[in-house]
Amino acid sequence: MKRLSCYILLSILSFFAYTQAQQAIGSWQSYLSYHNATMVEPAGNLIYAVGNGGLFSFDKDDESVRTYWKNNLLNDTDITHIRYHKATNTLLIVYSNFNIDILINDESVFNLSDYKDKNVAYSKKINNITLHDNNAYLSTAFGIIVIDLKRKEISNSYNLHVNVNDCAIYNNVLYAATSNGLYTGLLSDNLLDINNWKMVSDVVYSHLVNFNNALIGNVPQNGINLINTNDNTNRLLISGHYPFITLGDNKMLAYNSNSIAIFDSIEQFKYINIGFDINQLQLSGGTFWFAHTQKGLMAYKLNDTDNTFKVVVSSIVPNSPIRNLPHYIYINGDKILITCGAKHGEERKGTIMQFQNNEWTYFQEENIEQTTGVPYINISCIVQDPRDEKHHFASSFGEGLYEFHDGKFKKRYSMDNSPLESALPDDQAAHRYVKINGLNYDKNNNLWMLNATKNHPIHVLKSDNTWKSLSYSSLKNPINFKSSIFDRNGNFWAISSHAYDNGVFCLNYNGTIDNVADDKHKFIGSFTNQDGTLLTHKGMNCIVEDHDGTIWVGTGQGPIVLNNPTRFFMDGYNCTQIKVPRNDGTNLADFLLVNEQINDIAIDGGNRKWMGTESNGLYLVSPDGLETIHHFTEDNSPLPCNTITSIAIHPKTGVVYIGTLKGLVTYKSEATEGEDRFEEDNVYAYPNPVHPDYNGTIIVTGLMRDSDVKITNISGKLIYEGSSLGGQFSWDGRNMQGHKVVSGVYFVLAANKDGKEGIVTKILFVK
Repeated sequence: MKRLSCYILLSILSFFAYTQAQQAIGSWQSYLSYHNATMVEPAGNLIYAVGNGGLFSFDKDDESVRTYWKNNLLNDTDITHIRYHKATNTLLIVYSNFNIDILINDESVFNLSDYKDKNVAYSKKINNITLHDNNAYLSTAFGIIVIDLKRKEISNSYNLHVNVNDCAIYNNVLYAATSNGLYTGLLSDNLLDINNWKMVSDVVYSHLVNFNNALIGNVPQNGINLINTNDNTNRLLISGHYPFITLGDNKMLAYNSNSIAIFDSIEQFKYINIGFDINQLQLSGGTFWFAHTQKGLMAYKLNDTDNTFKVVVSSIVPNSPIRNLPHYIYINGDKILITCGAKHGEERKGTIMQFQNNEWTYFQEENIEQTTGVPYINISCIVQDPRDEKHHFASSFGEGLYEFHDGKFKKRYSMDNSPLESALPDDQAAHRYVKINGLNYDKNNNLWMLNATKNHPIHVLKSDNTWKSLSYSSLKNPINFKSSIFDRNGNFWAISSHAYDNGVFCLNYNGTIDNVADDKHKFIGSFTNQDGTLLTHKGMNCIVEDHDGTIWVGTGQGPIVLNNPTRFFMDGYNCTQIKVPRNDGTNLADFLLVNEQINDIAIDGGNRKWMGTESNGLYLVSPDGLETIHHFTEDNSPLPCNTITSIAIHPKTGVVYIGTLKGLVTYKSEATEGEDRFEEDNVYAYPNPVHPDYNGTIIVTGLMRDSDVKITNISGKLIYEGSSLGGQFSWDGRNMQGHKVVSGVYFVLAANKDGKEGIVTKILFVK
């Protein structure tokens, strides 16, 4: 018997070992872009770099790459400046919202939010950072802020009422290069008093450095100058456009995007042609570290004999999205596709990103403009051909329809080679206004799309590669359709968001695309709610069907609900606004999120609604909308900002992909889509085994929707019971009295709602 028990124990340990790597419920993951390196900062064995506002580091010893993000050491996102202070081994990090982090020894961080939180009437823009002794001097749009890096506090703020480009300390004098000229102030004086500052020159310098006990200033479009600190005149050292100056290895480097002037001393320097464009450079330990747009972080050694560069590190770009613009998220199997479209009036480079097996890849971008003759921009939507997983169509809001195979551009469809129409057909640049959106395949593999035009706002590329263009009398004005869905009954829904044509359109085409005589269609521009109130919502932004067949529409003033959508074609059809009781004894209620612009809605496996707003983060509400389960914002979560652009939920894992204006993050939800049946290989628990120090949630996944779940000990005694959220059940490892269970084997018995199907799996708690 003892041998049999050991065998059972070993079998359970072996069978469930892989589940330890599962992401924990309630955990976040950031997927920020680290491409387009713009800053580099040597820090001993580490080289820090910033790409697309995200921080990463390269370890010169083991050649490892590390990324940092909000809630992973950092306290914010979108970095504008970094500077390393050797004496305190700290990296000073400044964000676009003026928050400040001090990263210490690459292992802990101190947040200095005073400047961000301070309300002032003037601009708080930070132009440059100068290090001197244990202080960091921040040149700002109004003056200079001093941070004591040892005490980790703002020690002084000198308001000069003028924009300061840069500053430097020379002979106990603080020099400020402003947009009006050069100012000086003795550090021994009270520089809080503006009267102790003097304007000593009207020359406008963009940068100042103290090099070899001399003050050097850069005059834009003029060159690098030696400043005489006795009379504050200047002498040109080298002429030309060198907008940047930096110090390293006892040298001064004046550089532009493709050349460097290397100063060994004030009078001794040489020119080097880099041979490629750079954004920033630093010299450390004889190695030049470059920040490059495409290649990220690069390192080169200079051959002093022939003044040529030798490659040390050719390219370091962390595996990440290429851009922080997740406009639309599409999930198909284990593949996540993201497009970087734009709102009306903006232009964004055509981008399609793919995330699969923890690797980011990108659809072709180069040479598409040369092939088509039009800009490759504003990819608004993407869809995968049900018959070929490598075949995709992507819409552009302005340039038509793009076809790709295996990530390679194949063809562009526009008004010249297809029935697609321009929104401005009489304009000479009509080809620039072929606005396509809302791609969806029907059950017969026909590709439907929305076309912002007055004649045929719906086009279908049929499975036989022929086209059908549709027009309906209920669509009277030029319609600016935004997105579409097919409901469970095969009806086609589309929403329009424009000043003159807000509304919801529904089409029942009876499964016959070519026969429009049997079609039923209706467009409702202004809904009346359940109270008989005519609504004037500003914009219809998204549409989705929940698991009960109800249609939810996100508008500029909260969500509206279309109950019994099969009655949509009947006269007097009304929408519902969810009324959330205040529960304060007044019997009053408020409409759900009525003051929020809802940009996107996603339905999880538990039929709960995830709602992304324009300016107030992400909401998770109960299936009926009456309870707010979570409200995530940039202040209480790793969300990089409060503007949510897109949401999609992986049906198998429950991971919520959240697009924001500053990049992509994910949240591990406790709900997954329910399975059609119980499959032994799909139903398992994790973590399993459960160790004594584990206090998190135990997940049973692979269940049928809303399964009844009972947990018993090996003797059959009921320990805990409940229902799954969709196909996933969460348990805290405690019995119904709230006590942690003892070590041993526990059985999970799951049955579907009518009790006709069931399955058993095991969980092992170890000592």
